[in-house]
Amino acid sequence: MVESVSRKWRWFRLMIPVACNIQLILIKGIVYNYSILFVNFRDEFGSSEALTGWPGSIANASAGLLSPVASLLLRVVSHRTLILIGHVVFLSGLMLTSLARNFWYVLLTFGILGGVANDFVLVATNGIVLKWFAAGTSFLRASAVMFLGTSLGILIFSPLLTACITQYGWRNALRIVSSGIFVMGVAIGLILRDPSTTVNDRQDVADIEDGSKEASPLNEEETNVYGCEDVQPSIDGNPEIQSLFEEPKMQDEDLTRLQEEKKCCFSSYHCEVLEMMTRFEPTAWGIGITLSQIGWTFFIINFASLMDRHGLNNQQISLALVFFAFGDLIGKLLIAIFGGSLPFQRVYYLSASMFLATAEFGVMSIANTIEHFLALSIVGGLIRSVLYGAAMGISADIFADTYSNNGVTILALFPIGIGILIGGPLAGGLYDVTGNYIVSLLVIAALFVCSALLVLSIPIRRRLQSGSLCCARTTATHVQV
Repeated sequence: MVESVSRKWRWFRLMIPVACNIQLILIKGIVYNYSILFVNFRDEFGSSEALTGWPGSIANASAGLLSPVASLLLRVVSHRTLILIGHVVFLSGLMLTSLARNFWYVLLTFGILGGVANDFVLVATNGIVLKWFAAGTSFLRASAVMFLGTSLGILIFSPLLTACITQYGWRNALRIVSSGIFVMGVAIGLILRDPSTTVNDRQDVADIEDGSKEASPLNEEETNVYGCEDVQPSIDGNPEIQSLFEEPKMQDEDLTRLQEEKKCCFSSYHCEVLEMMTRFEPTAWGIGITLSQIGWTFFIINFASLMDRHGLNNQQISLALVFFAFGDLIGKLLIAIFGGSLPFQRVYYLSASMFLATAEFGVMSIANTIEHFLALSIVGGLIRSVLYGAAMGISADIFADTYSNNGVTILALFPIGIGILIGGPLAGGLYDVTGNYIVSLLVIAALFVCSALLVLSIPIRRRLQSGSLCCARTTATHVQV
C-alpha cells in the first residue's frame, strides 16, 4: 500500500507548496499593495491620512487576528473549501469597494471582507502545507516556497495595479483585477486536497517525501511530543546549549492543573493561551514582534503616500515597491537556502534585523529623491525578510518545547496582526498632527530599538539562568511545528 501511495502522490505532493504560493500571490498582491490604493482613496474621498490607513491595516491584520476563526472552520470544512470561500469573499469585497461612494463603505468592503478572505486563504494554505510536510524534514523549505508568494505578489501586482489604475481608474482596475484573481484562484484551489483523503497515516506521507518503498516505524525515542522526528542532534549532544533553548514540555497533567487553577471551562488550548500571557518570555516575544510589525506596516500602508508627498509620480512609486518586493524575495530565498546552517540561533539574526531597521527608518526621514527611495526599498525588503520569512521557525526554535503547535502558531502570527492593525493609523495620525512623516519615521525607529531589546532579552535571560554568558557557536536547527 505504501509503495502505491508513494508512486501515485509523490509528484502531486511537490506541487502543493507551489499551488499555495500562487494563492498567496493573488491575495497578498492586493492587500500588500494597499499603499497604491491608499493614495487613490485619500484623493477620491478626501479622508485623513490616519483614516485612509484603516482599511489596509484591517485587511492585513486580519490574517493573524482571525486565525482562530479559520481554525474553527477547518474542523468542519476542508482546506480547499476554505480557500474557495476566501476567494468568493475577496471577489465580493473588491467589487463592492469599486462601487463605494464614501470612505466608510471602503472600510467595510476592503477592510473587513478583504481581511476575512486574507485570513481564510493564509490559514488554509499554511495548514495544508503543514499537513503534507509535517511528517518529514522538508517543512521549512516547503513553507519558504509558499511564503515567497507574499513577495512575488508585491512584485507582480505593483506594476499591474498601477498600470490598470492609470489606464482605467481605480474603480475599473479593482473590477478587472478582482475578476482575474477569482478565476485563477478558484482554478488553482480546485486541485488542492488534504492528504487525509489520499494518505491514511503520517508514515505514508514521510515515505512519499523520501520515496521509500517500505514504512519504517518510528520508535518513541525518535519521536517528540508533536509526533515529529527528532531533528535536533546538534543541540541534544550538548546539554549546556540545550538548556538555553529548551524548557520542560507542558504535559497533560500541567494543562489539567491550569484548568483547575484558572477555572478554565473550555479546553487545554484556552488554558495554554492564558498561561502564555502570564510568562515573561511569550510576553516579551509578543510585544517585541508587535512593535516591529508596527514599523514594517509603514511599507504596506504609508510608503507610497510618503513618496507621493515628495513629488514622485505613479511609475516611480511602483518601481520603488517593486524594488522592495525584490529585496524581500532575495532575503527569503537566502533564508530558505541557508536558514538551517547559521552560526548562531536565528533569534539573534532577528534582533540584528530590528537594529538595522532602526537605521533604515532613520535615513528614510531625510530621503527625498527617487534614488534614495529605491535604495531604501531594496535594503528594507532584505531586512524585513528576516521577520516575514522566519517568524514561524524562530517562534518554534524558542517555544516548541514548551507549548503546543497552536501555541507556537499564535505566538508567530497574532503579534504580527496586532502590529499591522496599529501601524497604519499610528503613522497616518502622526502625519495629520505634524504635517509630515518625519516624526512618524523617528517614532518607528525608536520602536524597532525597543522590539530588538525585548526579543534579545529571551536568549539573554536563558543564558543567565543557565549560568553561561558565553556565545557558543551552534548550528541552528529546524524545529518542526
